[in-house]
Amino acid sequence: MAVHVQPALLVAVALAGCAAYDPVGCHAEKGGAACMADDEEVQLLQKGSRQQELAAAGGVRRSGWDRGPMGQYLQELEDVGKQNPMDKVESCNLEDPADAGCPFDQMQGPTMVFPGGKTRCIFGDSPAFRFKVTPGDSTKLLLNFQGGGACLTKNTTTPFLNTMCIPDPFDFDVAGVFNRTTPENPYKNWTVLDVFYCSGDLFLGNMTRDYEDNGEPVVQHGYWNAKSAVDWALEQLPELDSLAVTGSSAGCAGVMAWAHYIFQQYEGKVSHKAAICDSMMGFMPPGLMEDLLAEVGQEAICTLPIWTDAIREACYTGEVPVGDMLPEVMVAHPDAAVVMINGKADPVMLHFYNILAMDRKQDKWTPEDYVLRMNQRLSQWNEHPNFASYLVNDDFHTFLPMPILPTTDTSGIEGTTKNRTLCDTASNVKCAVSETMCSGNQCCPSVQGLLGGKTFPCPAAENTFKGCEVNFKPSDCMEPPTTLFEWLADLPLHPGSKVTSRCGGTLKVREDWELPGAGTRYCAAGQAGKVFARAA
Repeated sequence: MAVHVQPALLVAVALAGCAAYDPVGCHAEKGGAACMADDEEVQLLQKGSRQQELAAAGGVRRSGWDRGPMGQYLQELEDVGKQNPMDKVESCNLEDPADAGCPFDQMQGPTMVFPGGKTRCIFGDSPAFRFKVTPGDSTKLLLNFQGGGACLTKNTTTPFLNTMCIPDPFDFDVAGVFNRTTPENPYKNWTVLDVFYCSGDLFLGNMTRDYEDNGEPVVQHGYWNAKSAVDWALEQLPELDSLAVTGSSAGCAGVMAWAHYIFQQYEGKVSHKAAICDSMMGFMPPGLMEDLLAEVGQEAICTLPIWTDAIREACYTGEVPVGDMLPEVMVAHPDAAVVMINGKADPVMLHFYNILAMDRKQDKWTPEDYVLRMNQRLSQWNEHPNFASYLVNDDFHTFLPMPILPTTDTSGIEGTTKNRTLCDTASNVKCAVSETMCSGNQCCPSVQGLLGGKTFPCPAAENTFKGCEVNFKPSDCMEPPTTLFEWLADLPLHPGSKVTSRCGGTLKVREDWELPGAGTRYCAAGQAGKVFARAA
């Protein structure tokens, strides 16, 4: 069944990078590899002849976006933003005394806040940075870091070659959790602070690069952009009942880097908090972030007050451990749920990694490589009590800001529209992982690497059945999968509530999913049944 969306939001079904409109994107039947730009296309973008070609055509800044899933993702985001003109929204300037600091209690509707100061977008001719406040319940704040690629090297920044980030501010977060008319949206009445992203630096920039744009140095001030929004929130919304720090794609990197600082600043002033990362595992080719640190200097990054002591110490030794940032949030804030939402062989993140890898003359990843490394990293994060994940059995990029969010469950982006045949207690079905058959209220045999090697309920058992060593059903044919909106509704956790990791796909133990040929559609058995329950 086709997904029906507003014309301005057809981006949601095109992000996977397929040439034609296709409501299921680049899914299993096509294979993740079909969604990747081939070597010839990538190399064309990086050739000097491309620069001459575009200059002769009039020098359109972002013509490099016509190639590959990442380019299509950025182009579609910008297209949605253009259909939501920002000059139609009320505005306020923090540097204008007449605006008196842009007080929250005087905002009558969505408001663009211009902070000025050190804030700016990546290029000298980009419009001024701003963030957007949509007033709602003043005790509940969804602080979102916008997505939009990353310009981390000269070849991913130079406009006439292959700009891999959005250099202008756009208002494209309008669907998914940002759609206030969706009844099942758990955040529809919250205040939303959307930190726009036009710096290309994963919200970490405090630096001037050693290359230029139109004769001017490229300046990346994403740190100052994010700080201006966070500072405004701390002043205008100083005490909260609930706080969700969210981000999709590059915005997920913003969550990784900023959640600790935000939670720390709200210590003792917020009752319930969560960090929600969407579609960005933090994979970078070896040496890339370290080379960036060597170029801009440790003072530009290591001194930022957002880091935990461990990240700052690693930074001063020349490392930027992106993959360790989210676990640091888990350790520093054990009462906060820290969660990851991801598709399987995410074609945009895979393409982005491969562009960076080729730029460094390193090996590319296949879709199977990506899913393997994703599960290896998730298995490490899963060791932290307050971590949980939601993995969609689909090759799709970003869920929180998309119109497919209401129909998404672990089986895919059209999950709730599928006609499912459910079982009953009389059904004879297979136990998870093993070949053992079972029916009704029976226990499946223990499997090493699944639920601690303990027995668990048959997929056809009643959900009230409590007769096994572990009462969690790693596979369930009695009920449809938990939708992503249902899963998000519990976040942030209140005392006595819990969040459980969910995954769509066939369960495999680690010794099987780490074998060559494991594919991309499996779920790592070791992550099944992970629960973070907040004490009552």
